[in-house]
Amino acid sequence: MIISGRKWVEVGRRSNRRFTLIKQVEHMFFGQYDHNIDEKGRFTIPARYRVPLENGAYITLGFDDNLMVLRADQFEKLSHNIQEKNITHPKTRELARFLFGNADLLEIDKNGRILIPQFLRNAAKMDSAVKVVGLGIYFEIWSLEIWNKKQERLVDGEVRADLFADMDFTF
Repeated sequence: MIISGRKWVEVGRRSNRRFTLIKQVEHMFFGQYDHNIDEKGRFTIPARYRVPLENGAYITLGFDDNLMVLRADQFEKLSHNIQEKNITHPKTRELARFLFGNADLLEIDKNGRILIPQFLRNAAKMDSAVKVVGLGIYFEIWSLEIWNKKQERLVDGEVRADLFADMDFTF
């Protein structure tokens, strides 16, 4: 009886871990989507991305002439990590200016739209056509023109193999 009880507890624990992992994956951002920004600067978030953003989200300038959208909890982790750095170091201050000075709290309307501030659209060189790209814990919004140039490199097998050759992808 005790042994079977242990097995039950262990199976239950495994099930809970599996359930937690499934939930984490469900709250990740995958894939690519073509969308438009309307004349008022509104952008409709892809339907499958809306649930993970239910507890809030932030948008900020990305590192590659794009925009990044992070769930509120991820943005708070990022904020905490930066606040843990030495504020007297010039790179810490520059990173804080870059990320937080270009950030905005998103409000998602009942139609799943957000307003992308004009200063962010200008910085990311966005007009109307955009590409949305999931990167796991956050997603990016790209000017279609800039994304197409970036994608040219990523779809070339030789370039891609060379680009990632020094990274460890051990499973």
